[in-house]
Amino acid sequence: MIRSLVAIMVALGCLTAPFAGLSDHADARTYRHYAKHKKHWAHHKPRRKAARSHRKATAKTSPKASNQTVTLGVPPPPKRPIKLLSRADILASNPDRLARLGWRIIVGFERFDEVKPLVEKRAIAGIFITDHNVHGRKLGDVAKDIQSLQDIRKAQGLPRLFVTADQEGGYVSRLSPPLKRQPSLGTLVAKLKTDADREKAVRNYAEIQAHELERLGVTMNFGPVVDLRLGSSRRNDGETQLYWRAIDSDPYLVAKVAGWYCDTLTKSNIICTLKHFPGLGRVARDTHVTTGEISASQGQLELSDWVPFRRLMGKPGIATMVGHVRVSAIDKTTPASYSDTIINSVIRTPEHRNVLLITDDLGMGAVTHSKDGIGGAALKAVNAGVDLLLITDAARDYDTVMSALIEADEAGEINQARQIESRERLAKYVFIDDSEPISSPPLQAQKELRHKPPPAN
Repeated sequence: MIRSLVAIMVALGCLTAPFAGLSDHADARTYRHYAKHKKHWAHHKPRRKAARSHRKATAKTSPKASNQTVTLGVPPPPKRPIKLLSRADILASNPDRLARLGWRIIVGFERFDEVKPLVEKRAIAGIFITDHNVHGRKLGDVAKDIQSLQDIRKAQGLPRLFVTADQEGGYVSRLSPPLKRQPSLGTLVAKLKTDADREKAVRNYAEIQAHELERLGVTMNFGPVVDLRLGSSRRNDGETQLYWRAIDSDPYLVAKVAGWYCDTLTKSNIICTLKHFPGLGRVARDTHVTTGEISASQGQLELSDWVPFRRLMGKPGIATMVGHVRVSAIDKTTPASYSDTIINSVIRTPEHRNVLLITDDLGMGAVTHSKDGIGGAALKAVNAGVDLLLITDAARDYDTVMSALIEADEAGEINQARQIESRERLAKYVFIDDSEPISSPPLQAQKELRHKPPPAN
């Protein structure tokens, strides 16, 4: 009996030994991979922790089956970038390619000395100024830092940097102080009864804001919010807080208010930005954390949510920010910010083919936790014809995005026709010198008018 048991144990040992070896080999490979990419893993640790927390939170309500379609025998495309380049490697790469790809990227940063090398290498199109750039500082000192970067561009013979800000008023007033704090546009017009009173108030509001932004050196403001105020003030949309940022629930009133605001800003050569197409009014989730979805039909959206966008986007001096929201009736799998279908079949209709598009921050959870990741999303956005990619944390995300774009460019995977179209659009919004703006019509409008035929007699 004992001999039989020993024989069985020996046999089992022989059967499991090869698998134990495989397991040890796999563990060794994993460790070597970790050791090789230790810096990269540490860099993404907070994001992985946030992703695990999000999966736990949604596991109870999410179906067990995956909603991703997998074709047997066909491997999924590689997640971009396949190889993450260091900042030093990126800045030492082909200078012409770096300038060509960097032309599309706007970055936020902690300190001005961090972003200066990117400007010197022509590796970005603009900068994003927010609270940590101005906190505790005088307006004049910040303006001087911005001008020093513009001086580098001027010496290079390049158009001025986009200097962008998120100064909506009210809940989102990233530059106050040192700039004057103003209410949201919704609060401003809430108690006014006539269009004449509303227009006067909005234009006065926008003139004050434009003057302060101009003194600082800002050339593009991420406002106004033209998402509709739908639902209750108790809506739980996390950091988005759309109810308090939206102008109104009436799309035609929203379009009027946004039009007066933008018209005033453009007279100071400050680009206004409609946000966030396809609209966050119906989105319950916070796209800072995860992607949201709109279930309404396209027809319903055209008759309500998209009215302000349709009436204003594409006009001189007006850009449109595209949010990380899926429209299930049009593209069930990809957020609008990098959906070729949304961008080229919905936004860029024949009458809106010159709309200047910028993504919402690509560092938001809706993108970083997606199957494409931030690198893949950036590549898809560029190939879809989005003009500018917003990265509000360059230290965290710039290297990943640029690595993905360099990799794709080397492989011939970037749509060159779309790049030419984008450069033509961008050329209407950037200026080479610091000439005093012409009060009326704005410089953007003049550029637009030069491309139009003279009126018929």
